[in-house]
Amino acid sequence: MNSVPTSGILTLLQAATAVFLLFSGWGLHHLAAFFANPARAIFFAIVVVCTGLAISLRIEIQPIRKGSMATTGQSFQLIILLLFSLFLLWFLPYSDHHGLLSFHSESVRYAGVVLCMVGAFVRVFAMRRLGPHFSAYVTLQPGHRLVQAGIYSKIRHPLYLSLLLLPSGIAMVFANWLAVPIFALSVIFVADRIRQEEKLLAREFDSQFLDYARRTKRLLPGIF
Repeated sequence: MNSVPTSGILTLLQAATAVFLLFSGWGLHHLAAFFANPARAIFFAIVVVCTGLAISLRIEIQPIRKGSMATTGQSFQLIILLLFSLFLLWFLPYSDHHGLLSFHSESVRYAGVVLCMVGAFVRVFAMRRLGPHFSAYVTLQPGHRLVQAGIYSKIRHPLYLSLLLLPSGIAMVFANWLAVPIFALSVIFVADRIRQEEKLLAREFDSQFLDYARRTKRLLPGIF
């Protein structure tokens, strides 16, 4: 019974931190201008809806579960990734407000909204399906099982798909040219993580994973 409010509090804290960085980057005294752009307003709505959805679905957001496998070197990598992500949440609205590295295309902003919407909902439902097996580390939890239901019946790495869509999508919402290098870095990171994770799963689940891999795609149903 106690795990539900705890997970909800963690979700709210993470969402509140993200929103504070977004608003402080833009300027807390100029929020009317932030919401004056429909793409930015819709993006904020996505954050609110997905936060409420994560709480209502009782999703356990505890990314620091290290599990039963060695995670040597991963902590440093994840800390760098976290700090970079927090900086971008502040810098992207700052740059949009001040016209730094900006392009002038509302259609690209709306394309970013679509990427954020798809990425956010994919992430919520993937984490809902993983439950206590979720970790930011490439590792296995005690009693780990190979999840093959829900979104995992179509693709093996929906969380990594969300990592490709969300960061570049957010940069596009804030009209920043960093969307291109952000996407490139995300591809490099995701490709390496998929390689590590599939090697681990194949070793742990053997023929069960190989059969699962034959029936599914890595990131896009029926494509890749």
